[in-house]
Amino acid sequence: MKHFLASTALAAALVSMTAMSASAERTLRLSLQVATNHPVGENIVYFKDQLEDISGGEMNVEIYDSAQLYKGSEIPQAVSSGGIDMGLVLIDEFAGTIPAVGLFSVAFMFPNYEVLASAADPDSPVRQKIDQMILETGARVVWWQDYGPVQLLSNGGPLVSPEDMKDKKVRVLGKPSGDFINAVGGVPVKIGGSEQFMAYQRGTVDIGMTGTTAIKSRKLHEVMDNVTISNHAQTEFLVVMSDGVWQDMSDQERDWMTQAARAAEMKMRDETKTKNLDAQKFLEDETEMQVTNLTDEQIEAWRKAAAPAIDAYIESAGDAGRELVDSVQKLY
Repeated sequence: MKHFLASTALAAALVSMTAMSASAERTLRLSLQVATNHPVGENIVYFKDQLEDISGGEMNVEIYDSAQLYKGSEIPQAVSSGGIDMGLVLIDEFAGTIPAVGLFSVAFMFPNYEVLASAADPDSPVRQKIDQMILETGARVVWWQDYGPVQLLSNGGPLVSPEDMKDKKVRVLGKPSGDFINAVGGVPVKIGGSEQFMAYQRGTVDIGMTGTTAIKSRKLHEVMDNVTISNHAQTEFLVVMSDGVWQDMSDQERDWMTQAARAAEMKMRDETKTKNLDAQKFLEDETEMQVTNLTDEQIEAWRKAAAPAIDAYIESAGDAGRELVDSVQKLY
């Protein structure tokens, strides 16, 4: 009888330990609007692998790609409300409620990749201010995903001067890029990244706007025959998490998250410039698309024409916007 009771107690203890082990594991659900073979999606898979490895399997990530759960525009609300633990979002999606966050889409704000990298560095006051503003919505920025410069797409000929935009309908990512198009006389039309191909194919807009690598990965060269390398804005994606979930984590879990996120961010930022140049070469060598590189004089003409977009950003973003613009310009 004593042997039976001891065995029962041991079994109960093992069940209890197993339950404790199972409860100690944390699974995070992450929603993104692109496929996992997209450069941004690949980076999220890298984060997942890093986190699961660093934590020894105590933390896991379930990825719901290709907008299975939420569109990109729905991520801020879904994460803030706790509808999903984590999500990928274009930084501009927060600009509707926090205008200052749209800084990276302000036309010609970043004259080169070095200034961009400095402004987006985790220790940068620019980055820290933006992260804090987003945190106040209930969404915590886990890491930034640099996706490179934005270019202009067209059919029938290249876009070489601001006058080429007059009265044309142009796909924009949000308000800051819309301000740019207004400044050069175009008509901004907001269209999601995944909706671009059909919009260009159907002629919903006359001119496209997207990252260099997206032209390749989304096969936009099949529906647009010209790309102008304007590098007029920068595409920054954020991976955000419900702050409630973050607060529920142990210090150890937060440390694991931070390590994996930093590894993913640095990997993508290190690779972005090369991937964008490779994508441009692919378009030049392996597609029928005509690639136009602007001269310094042409860039200056665009910069002057787009100047009102910076004023519009500051007017919309207020003191916070002016502070961010000043901080970036100090990096020139």
